[in-house]
Amino acid sequence: MEPVYDETSYTMINPVTFVLEFLATYGWYLVGVGVALAYAIHKAQPTFNRWKEAREDAEYHKDPDRVLARMEAIQRAREKQQKDLLEASQRAIELQKEREERKRQETVDRLKKYGASSSDGQRLGTGDDGYLPLSGGASTSTYRPPKRSKCGGGGCGR
Repeated sequence: MEPVYDETSYTMINPVTFVLEFLATYGWYLVGVGVALAYAIHKAQPTFNRWKEAREDAEYHKDPDRVLARMEAIQRAREKQQKDLLEASQRAIELQKEREERKRQETVDRLKKYGASSSDGQRLGTGDDGYLPLSGGASTSTYRPPKRSKCGGGGCGR
């Protein structure tokens, strides 16, 4: 005789299907709980911080040596930060001076190589020849746009 298997007792649940069905059934409830939890944490955070600070202050008032040690540690940290800042600023000043010196040396080398007449820009013409490129010299014709009237294309009904 063959054993009889009940198919419903041996059904395997696919985890992906289970999760999707759970989200389809209870998804909006989860969203609501998440929003409510975020709101509650947002509202409770300042109260928790005040409680935590009060507890730390009470511990420090009980032990004045801890207060002194904490203040000394803060002072040492500030001094270290100040020292690091001064060193960094000194390095930056030295690098700036080196760059300026390098640039000055390059300018001197360029002047030695090409002569004193080589500069970064060249002037057109000499100062006495009267060359003014933007003045629109007399020998060229100049364009003058036509007079604009209030009526387009002609003479306003005349």
